[in-house]
Amino acid sequence: MYGPKVRHMDVTAVVNQKGGVGKSATTINVGAALAELGRRVLLVDLDPQGHLTHALGVSPGEDATLPRALLGQWDGELGELVTPFGERLQVLPTSEDMFVLEPQLYSRTGREWLLSRLLDAFAPAFDDCLIDCPPSLGALTDAALVAARSDSGHTGRVVIPVQAEDSSLDALRLLLRQLATLTQVLAIEVPVAGLVVNLYDARRGRVATSMLEAFQRRDDVLAVIGDRKEIREGWRLKQPVIAHAPDSEPATWYRDLAKQLSGGQR
Repeated sequence: MYGPKVRHMDVTAVVNQKGGVGKSATTINVGAALAELGRRVLLVDLDPQGHLTHALGVSPGEDATLPRALLGQWDGELGELVTPFGERLQVLPTSEDMFVLEPQLYSRTGREWLLSRLLDAFAPAFDDCLIDCPPSLGALTDAALVAARSDSGHTGRVVIPVQAEDSSLDALRLLLRQLATLTQVLAIEVPVAGLVVNLYDARRGRVATSMLEAFQRRDDVLAVIGDRKEIREGWRLKQPVIAHAPDSEPATWYRDLAKQLSGGQR
């Protein structure tokens, strides 16, 4: 099932160094919607804070952990690293060791490629991989961006969750500058699929509506996800919104976003 075969897995890095913009909710709900489309989906929690891991109620193994696998300290079966969540959805959870992983990565040559090499081994078993990135522009985020590159052997992209608030544009500019530097230094291409505007509520006034207009002028807004109770309820119940409220409007938003990212597959 797992092994170093030719890769046929789309990788999406869900990234923004700004915290609280809905990276984990986007990763979980888009991943669940892709699985509903019949695709085999791997969710990777690269954030040491573990919001995705906790939100789905999964736990890492004692020895089979993502940090150990990235550092080449795990020689067991790859399947022991992941936890099933539903029929076509599996999770590679974070662990407490992630907090000390990043300092160790800085001393490693080729650290930007470690995650990509690990995902190559998982690729035969999955159609899609979504990476929930940490709220920083450090080595872990760089590794996720490299894993989401597009070249002759890989299909990847970046999705950037944002909120309609004043600080979001500055954070977006900083992220895009980091991405441009990384791609130039490593001579790779990392496509930006677009933005997902989260927690949007026009009742918050001109700040929210004007920021949404500013994002929409970029012409790359993939979805506007409203601040809706069904999403918060699903989070509390440790369920994607399409499982908690399958007929709700938020479920439709995530299904539509998943179809965009899967090339319109139905």
